[in-house]
Amino acid sequence: MHEHFDAQRAFGHIAELSDMRRLAGTQGEAGAQDYIRGIGRDIGLEIESEEFAYNELPLKLALPAMCLIIGAISVMGSLAYFWGTSLVIIPGVALLAVVYLGFKWSSTFEKFASKGSKHSCNLIGRIPGAEARGEVLLSAHYDSKSQLMPVILRASFFILGFAVAIMFGITLVVVGILAAAGHDYLGSHAGFYVSLVPPALMLGLVLNVTGNRSPGALDDASGVAVILEVARVLADMPPRNYDVVIAAFGCEEVGLCGSISYLLAHQEELRRRPFFMINFDMPFSSSGNLMLNTGFEFPPVRTSRKLNEITRKVGKAMGVKVSGGYLPVGAGADHMPWVKYGFEATGLISASANIHSSRDSLEKVNREGLRRAGEATLAILKELDQDASCWSKNPGPESSVGAGGGTDTPGDTA
Repeated sequence: MHEHFDAQRAFGHIAELSDMRRLAGTQGEAGAQDYIRGIGRDIGLEIESEEFAYNELPLKLALPAMCLIIGAISVMGSLAYFWGTSLVIIPGVALLAVVYLGFKWSSTFEKFASKGSKHSCNLIGRIPGAEARGEVLLSAHYDSKSQLMPVILRASFFILGFAVAIMFGITLVVVGILAAAGHDYLGSHAGFYVSLVPPALMLGLVLNVTGNRSPGALDDASGVAVILEVARVLADMPPRNYDVVIAAFGCEEVGLCGSISYLLAHQEELRRRPFFMINFDMPFSSSGNLMLNTGFEFPPVRTSRKLNEITRKVGKAMGVKVSGGYLPVGAGADHMPWVKYGFEATGLISASANIHSSRDSLEKVNREGLRRAGEATLAILKELDQDASCWSKNPGPESSVGAGGGTDTPGDTA
């Protein structure tokens, strides 16, 4: 009988996976798939492969194109402002419209994620409950990537670029209206130079090149290690009232492709009974504490109120700090599409300056944080299993922003 989460065993999974560079479509990705299947056999869990098609073009072309469009409109607005014409209102409105569409790009991406000529797979294991009345999905992604731009710099470019673009768009509209009314605030040299900030930031984002240099120890071998070791414990001691599905998603770094494909393929059956999803994407911080993603995008979309409350309750009982974090535009994780489709989903997610680089290595893993994440997961499942209110209905996402606590630094898909 396996009663406890073995952090040393989980750390061994991270060590094995971080020896592989796991960019989608590479030998490292295939090696990670074989490793996860092998661990499933070792613990008596049948791992099935669910193949999906995916398309890299929306992430490789559409997102950079959007950045270039925002930059180009900003330049047009800057020139119109410098030339002193009230027509600045036109690029101002156009800029605000494109930025708004930029906030919605992930929803648009879902329409294209499962259509393409490339293929990968999700690795799915099911642990049946004794008297299952619902289902809990525990997920992590096994792929990895590196990028030319450090993640903190990229996050700063995203936040500043969009924030300054919004302010610039509003300024152009207001100045254009005032100019039409006979109040001329156009043509300032200082204002013109400031207006060039958004296109400069957007150009920097376009130049961010993806590669395969990252060991991906934190992002996200750590998440895979947690769900594999939890599966080992549950294989002998499953919950009574829930089936538990262990899902190692592929192509998260390509744009959440594996998660979206699984969601679209199974959503109808999953709506027939209570369902909860917890995603593990760097599930502990560098200090070993736990961090919940309580909201994302703009306007904010809230993650599961019920799961977040249970996680905080478990953390308090363990004496572990559980922080909350909001991820604005520029960040993505596998639980987000599920939340937007109305499912009870949340994510244990942290931030690190080392991800998407060669520095995301084994020595960056906080072993105590790994242990806490695993033990907390088992405690969360126990709480769900014993909470009769969860069996009959799903309580819905949190209704307001701020309940989660602090703010994480966003990257892109983590």
